[in-house]
Amino acid sequence: KEEEKRKKELLLAQIKPIEVFKPKNTSKDKTPPKIIIAKNITANNSNYVLEGKVEDKGSSNVYVEIDGIIQKAKNNKFLFKRFSPVDEKVKIVAIDQWGNRSKPKIVNVKIERKDTKITKSLEKLNPSKIKAINLNKNKVALIIGIENYDKTSKATYANKDAQYFYEYANLTFGIPTENIKLLVEENANFIQSVGTLKKWLPSKISKGRTDLIIFFAGHGLASIDGSELYLLLQDSEPDLLEDFSLSRNKLFKIIKDLNPKSVTIFLDACYTGFSRDNKMLLADARPLRIIADEQEGIPDNFTIFSASKNTQISSGLKEAKHGIFSYYLMKGLEGKADSNKDYKITNGELLAYMDQNVSQKAAELGRQQNPSLSGDPDQVLMSYRWNAY
Repeated sequence: KEEEKRKKELLLAQIKPIEVFKPKNTSKDKTPPKIIIAKNITANNSNYVLEGKVEDKGSSNVYVEIDGIIQKAKNNKFLFKRFSPVDEKVKIVAIDQWGNRSKPKIVNVKIERKDTKITKSLEKLNPSKIKAINLNKNKVALIIGIENYDKTSKATYANKDAQYFYEYANLTFGIPTENIKLLVEENANFIQSVGTLKKWLPSKISKGRTDLIIFFAGHGLASIDGSELYLLLQDSEPDLLEDFSLSRNKLFKIIKDLNPKSVTIFLDACYTGFSRDNKMLLADARPLRIIADEQEGIPDNFTIFSASKNTQISSGLKEAKHGIFSYYLMKGLEGKADSNKDYKITNGELLAYMDQNVSQKAAELGRQQNPSLSGDPDQVLMSYRWNAY
């Protein structure tokens, strides 16, 4: 036993104790890094980026810590991608290679989510996309557009509606230019408008043979008792409708007496007493109660497209710089309304196309607007072919 004890003592004497290594900070740098970032930050999304800078003269490597996540600053800059659906306070600490830690930097982040509206740009009107099968000398068009009225508020874009429709009358309906009469602004005053109806129109219509198209963009108004509907001409006096405006029934009678083969009327006007921009037409702002029946007094060979129901406002479309009704009317005539792609557009197809688009755009303005049709929905309004250009 004593021999074993001596061997064990000798063996232990030969073993050197193991020294534990302790790193020593040999640098004299005791200054922590400096964080440079705004105290208050506003982000417009729940996903945002927090970025800033650090300064440290005594270290080549600086690290930044946020919520336990550490990253090395690159070129003295740091960037953290973050997510927070609510406002938050973010604590940032910078650490240099010698272990010097900065005081925590608190950044107040305010989350202001903005509603992003996906706006679909509207196609420009282009009547040259399609062509009528051929020009037809038995077709006639009277087009009236009035934006600037003498005695009441503007009908925004109405003159432009009429000027564009002139091209559709010629290109898509196949009406020769000599058979198209365009009256805009001051040329659409009471005398010239009624004179055109009673002098120019009879010279162009052959009884039982002529297809007549009328387009009107401007203001309409109902009589005081709401029993009669009027179209306001450029110099019409809203308080003297019977004397200086064109009643719808009078218009129908003048045309009916000429005995055309067919009549199609497009009315981008309403009778509520409000403009396209929701301004009152009458100085006394009297309320209107419309009791006139849209179907009443319409001859059998008449087809009438109205921009809205009697109690609705016909609105303007700022993106297109046209009336909502006029814009989608003309887009429909470019072939958009041809739902079964048979190169024919019926009254019903055009109404369906306009109603879907007009009502949607009006809803975006906080309004209701539904075009209406008086006439045969199955009747073919126009036939066309694509224009290869």
